[in-house]
Amino acid sequence: MQASEVPLWLPMLLDYSLNDKSAQRAPRLDLLGIAHGATAYPDDIPGWRLAELLLRLAEQYVSAEDWQRLQSRIRKRRRQS
Repeated sequence: MQASEVPLWLPMLLDYSLNDKSAQRAPRLDLLGIAHGATAYPDDIPGWRLAELLLRLAEQYVSAEDWQRLQSRIRKRRRQS
């Protein structure tokens, strides 16, 4: 995940965590905290750090199958941009 892709990944992971019934509560809260920090204080967290936080969260809590599906959606969005 690149820092420039954070604006694509953050809403994608939020949507996944809020709508996926198997998503655990703790990572959902962690992700909401990251999203709050990124939107309320955009200059306080560098893009590379946000990318690192999102990737670490995804590695811990998103299943391999779901990760592949999310990556496919991101590739599709890149092509549309």
